[in-house]
Amino acid sequence: MEAWSTALELVLTEGVSFKDSEGRICKEAMNLTITVLNPSKDIRKPIEELTKLKKWTYPDFEELKNIMLQKSQSSSYEYTYGHRIFNFNLKDQIHDFLKPLLTSDPTSRRGFVSLWDPEKDSNIENKNIPGLVGIYFKKNKGLDLTAFIRSNDIFVGWPANIYQLYCIQEYVAKLLGFKIGKLTTFSTSAHVFEDNINDIRRIINRNL
Repeated sequence: MEAWSTALELVLTEGVSFKDSEGRICKEAMNLTITVLNPSKDIRKPIEELTKLKKWTYPDFEELKNIMLQKSQSSSYEYTYGHRIFNFNLKDQIHDFLKPLLTSDPTSRRGFVSLWDPEKDSNIENKNIPGLVGIYFKKNKGLDLTAFIRSNDIFVGWPANIYQLYCIQEYVAKLLGFKIGKLTTFSTSAHVFEDNINDIRRIINRNL
């Protein structure tokens, strides 16, 4: 909650306003890094706070987890993160690459998992492309995770992002027998929309 509230305040105060391609007014801060030092603590709280507003039908925790960890493609979504992680061009990036890499060399700097498919996602006509484009795993005191997010609605989207990333961080940590370390998101476009500003301020005022 502290990380989320601080990020929202930063985007509101330092973000640049403009109208996006869908005609919505937004404020955007470029290249925003958010690090959660202890992701095991209150990881569900931002989603719970959003749900209290009763303005969105937010996916439940199990559905969000499945989007990240389910290996097969869901008929409910055009793409899922899990399918791209565990079945990227018929390659399981976790079990076929990351596990043997970090088992043989726990300090390796090569632990990168890609969710961006140039063949599909570089098509200009394709409007439904992933915001989360890559995940980097690095063993330090625990298993640290850094996520690269192309476009990130910090108010509505980041709470789901951070929970889903914790799910894959926990999964890989257990797979390798590591402790869970820091969780970082790097958002090239961190933004909020003008029509959510009143609700954003309520969240900030309750938590800062």
